[in-house]
Amino acid sequence: MMKHLLFGILLFFSCTFSSTCHAQIPESSTPAVGKYRYLLLAKAGTISRYRIQIGESITFKRFQDKKLQTMEVLDIRGNSFFVEGLEVPLKDVEKIRLKNHTGGRKVAHFMGSFLKAGGTVFTLVGAVNVLTNLNDKPDRIDAFQTIGGALTLYGVGTGLHVLRNGTYKINKKWTLKVIEMY
Repeated sequence: MMKHLLFGILLFFSCTFSSTCHAQIPESSTPAVGKYRYLLLAKAGTISRYRIQIGESITFKRFQDKKLQTMEVLDIRGNSFFVEGLEVPLKDVEKIRLKNHTGGRKVAHFMGSFLKAGGTVFTLVGAVNVLTNLNDKPDRIDAFQTIGGALTLYGVGTGLHVLRNGTYKINKKWTLKVIEMY
């Protein structure tokens, strides 16, 4: 009985002394500004979406630029983002390049580094074997085969490093938007 009486008193006082709800904003106030903003690179018709946050570096190319630029995103407002004192409207962005943003690209980067390191080590081992076995013909041939295999590993690693970057042309297929969360 005492528990119901306490809940009743609490309900009475909460209804009596709270004249306005703090969650509601009067209509006469200024429009709310997003507290959390980011750039969203999205592929139309799929769930492929990549976020670019404030403080991250972005690699982009504008229509009037000759090559890609990499800069840190300082702020995002309206339909543009700001990098190092430059306002870049989203309509001026032609391409975006992202590094290591998916699991497959992260694996490609790791395997590329691993294969390049292995190729370098075994190239050195093969070169040392070639130089130390000047008179022994079969060992020298094995050393040349080691160098050939190692250079192949290095080439495959370099090829995987090319796959670690994704370049997306902004058009009907890939869109770049500013997302604001309140």
